[in-house]
Amino acid sequence: MAEELEELWKKLKFTEEEDVRIDLDSSSTKAARDVRKCCAILKVLTQRSVYLEALRKNLRMLWKTNKGVQISELDEELFLVEFGDEKDKKKVMDMSPWSYEKQLVIIQEFERELNPKEIDLKWVPFWIQIYNLPLKSRTKETGRTIGSSLGKVLDVDVPDSGVQWGKCLRVRVRIDVTRRLVRGRKITIEGGESKWVNFKYERLPNFCYRCGFLNHALRDCNEGQGHNEMTEDNQL
Repeated sequence: MAEELEELWKKLKFTEEEDVRIDLDSSSTKAARDVRKCCAILKVLTQRSVYLEALRKNLRMLWKTNKGVQISELDEELFLVEFGDEKDKKKVMDMSPWSYEKQLVIIQEFERELNPKEIDLKWVPFWIQIYNLPLKSRTKETGRTIGSSLGKVLDVDVPDSGVQWGKCLRVRVRIDVTRRLVRGRKITIEGGESKWVNFKYERLPNFCYRCGFLNHALRDCNEGQGHNEMTEDNQL
């Protein structure tokens, strides 16, 4: 309904009284500037309705902030989070991803220049485990190269030597969660044969094993049954 009204407004011609311009100086935005450092924008990646009171109760319990947190509805399924201080905000952002009712919570920085309809929430950091790497390739450089094919690399979990001898190589990547999850990549090492390395996403909430999208579960998928289904064996 709101979008229909907005389209109607675009077609209206302004009367002389309506065409009066109002200039807002910096004093009109000061209060918002003062609090923005403690604010973030939040959305639950789901096709179902989100109830504000239930969301507030759940996230307050999960986050356990020192100085409290306020959650307000900005627009349909879009929320503003105001933390009590910057330390609480940093802790919550650094510990992403979060989930609500097993669906992914997207939380990003407060963008004060945009109106709610212009805000595009789709970036979430995940620790991704990379398996099936040859021993000589379990390096920080390998993690950055493979991770950068998925999104922005934030960290690679290696010791000071730059080499990780564990079961897998871990890389923290900010990925676009509106796209299909990537199960792995083909790599070639020093001009050799191609190898398949598979990924496991840590703290992964509900997602569709058939199509790989995060905004619904398998039972809600609209894609045909003929597609290859994704299973936990695919290391997602």
